[in-house]
Amino acid sequence: MRIVDLAPFEKASNFQLSSIKDVSILIKTLEREAHLIQLLLSIQKYGFQGPILIADDSKVPYGKSVIAKFPNLQIHYLELPYDTGTAEGRNEMLKLVETPYFLLCDDDFVFDKRTRVPLMLRLLNYYNLDILGGVFRQHNKKTRIGNYLLKLNNFLNQFNWSLPSYQIYEYHAGLKIEEKKISLFSVPYQDPITVCDLTHNFFLARTEKVKAFGGWNPLLKGGEHQNFFIRAKLAGLKVGTTRKCGVIHDQWTPNSELYKALRKRGNEYQMIALEEFGVKRLDNYKEVLGGTFGLP
Repeated sequence: MRIVDLAPFEKASNFQLSSIKDVSILIKTLEREAHLIQLLLSIQKYGFQGPILIADDSKVPYGKSVIAKFPNLQIHYLELPYDTGTAEGRNEMLKLVETPYFLLCDDDFVFDKRTRVPLMLRLLNYYNLDILGGVFRQHNKKTRIGNYLLKLNNFLNQFNWSLPSYQIYEYHAGLKIEEKKISLFSVPYQDPITVCDLTHNFFLARTEKVKAFGGWNPLLKGGEHQNFFIRAKLAGLKVGTTRKCGVIHDQWTPNSELYKALRKRGNEYQMIALEEFGVKRLDNYKEVLGGTFGLP
C-alpha cells in the first residue's frame, strides 16, 4: 500500500532514521502478518538500521516469511507459544534490549514523515523524561469530515493507495494514587510536551528505567496499558506526551476473525490489572478518557 505524503516539506532531520543508533524498536504481533509487513516497510523506508525485536504469539507464527522479506533490517524474531499475551510478549522483548532507549509499537502502526522519531529522542532528553508518547493519526469516525475521508481512503485502497489522517487521536491523563483508590484527572495540553502519567502505547522510553520496575504484568492479555503506566507512576518515572510526533493507525487492513475473537477478552483482564493495586476501578475514567476501566 502506497501512503499519500501529507508532510512533503518536513525537515529530513526530523524523520530520517538512518542516524538513530541508540534505539531498539519493539513490536508485539498477533494474527496480523499483513499489518506487520506494512509497518516494517514504513520503518525500512526511512532508513532505520537499529535492532527491531518482534514477539509473535500467533497460532502459526510468520517469522520466516517476514524475515525473508526484509533481509536488510536487523530483525530479532521471537516466536512465542500461542496466545502468550501482549504483556509477556513485551517483557520477552524488553529482556533482549541492549540500547539505551526503545520505541514501543503495535503491529497496526505505520510510520510517515510525521512520526519524527529523531525529534522524539531530542524532546525526551531535553525535558529529562523517562517515557515520551506520541499521538495516533487516524480518521475520527465521530466527525463528518472524518467519515468522509475514511470513505475516500477506502476508495483509494482499491488502487493500492492509502490516505492517512491529518486528524489526531490523543490519549493522555494524570493519575492520582491513594490508598485503595486510583483516579484520573485531565491534563491540559502544552507544546511541545505535556507532562502526564498515562499516554499512548506508541512511546519512546529509557530502557533501564522500564527494566527497573519489571515492565509489564505478565498475567495480562488485556488491560496491560493502564496497568503499565500505574506501575511506571509508582516507580517514579517521568512521563510526557507530544502532538508533534505520532504514527498512522491502520484503519484499512482487515483483521482476521481469530484476532477479533481474542480482542473481545480485553475486559476480562481489567480486574486482574487492578488487583495488583488493590482497587476495583479507575475513578473518573469516563470523564477524562471515555468508557470505564474496572467496575462501573
